[in-house]
Amino acid sequence: MNLRALPCGALALLGVIMLAPAAESLEPSERSPEQVEQRVNRVRVDRHLKPLRRSRELARAAQQHADDMARNGYLSHTNLEGRNPLERVQTAGIEGFRLLAENIGESNIAGDRIAAVIEAWLASTSHRKNLLNPAFHHTGIGAAETPDGRSLFVQLFATY
Repeated sequence: MNLRALPCGALALLGVIMLAPAAESLEPSERSPEQVEQRVNRVRVDRHLKPLRRSRELARAAQQHADDMARNGYLSHTNLEGRNPLERVQTAGIEGFRLLAENIGESNIAGDRIAAVIEAWLASTSHRKNLLNPAFHHTGIGAAETPDGRSLFVQLFATY
């Protein structure tokens, strides 16, 4: 598990997933942040956890990071300016959270990319801990397509 102590009592749990067999052209709406949120919440409810509530502010920060990674061709929790998830969220003006985590993933598999990334997150100890952490109550999700057709997903989790 990748744990990092952060200022202001925050904690970030970070993870990266890359899935890459054959590419297939799908409509971006088939990989929307709302679909990721619905499926993540289904996984949580199936395990007797409360669903996460959507935070517009976290979603904006997640989308900005997904767009930046897609535009600039990288996959990392640290953006090209050197900001980690906590710093990116704070730069976006989001305050008041006690716990923060981020999962990112990438896929160009044929078929259901959201399911593939969520399955990969569940198979990864650190991602699974983020996704199934009962302490998290809020989420924001971003999704973007790279010029070469890969799908990128960013999910922020927070406790206020």
